[in-house]
Amino acid sequence: MNINPIAIKVLCYGDSNTNGTKPDRSGRFAADERWTGLLQKQLGDSYYVIEEGLGGRTTDLEHYNQGKPSRNGLVYFKACVDSHMPLDIIIIMLGTNDLKTTYNRSAKDVAQALKQYPEYVDKYCTDRNLKRPKIVLVSPAYMDENAPKFVESMPKPGVYDDVSAQKSRQFAEPIKQVAEETGCEFFDAALVTKTGDDGCHLDKQSHQNLADNFTQIIQK
Repeated sequence: MNINPIAIKVLCYGDSNTNGTKPDRSGRFAADERWTGLLQKQLGDSYYVIEEGLGGRTTDLEHYNQGKPSRNGLVYFKACVDSHMPLDIIIIMLGTNDLKTTYNRSAKDVAQALKQYPEYVDKYCTDRNLKRPKIVLVSPAYMDENAPKFVESMPKPGVYDDVSAQKSRQFAEPIKQVAEETGCEFFDAALVTKTGDDGCHLDKQSHQNLADNFTQIIQK
């Protein structure tokens, strides 16, 4: 952790693409290769980057697989905010796992689920007379149904399909609209990222690209 008592605190909240899962499923990218670690390095010790990424995390849904508990992102987010407040900046990049076929969600459904996050932060800060942190809602990377190992590399075949990938390309507009409605910044990660062989997880260069762009956003 960063022990600088006046460091600007940045919470990065997301799924496996914040956790740093490699596209070949061989584990995670190293701490200095993940976008969160690169962000910490680029911002320096005057910032404290908190990495909160979990594979399979949804916006507000319980995971279909009972072997993966605690994947409802909204439930843990509330505890996470309580744990780390006061915060200065919160970056939220979720939605991909909501596109699994079992949930049958649209991009608009996902955006509306994300709306609960800034609403919760607003209420939390109002109730405790705290300054509201800046919030960045991020539209995730596109899935690639044409990737050589799309679907087959998943722990359970068929959790995503071509329709899931198509829906991922519809995220930006509804998430941007929610960001505007809730007073958040918006960033479209699909503009600077691409997935690897499994069509779902970011390649190494994309982690660098995200770090570069988030550095610029935060320093503004």
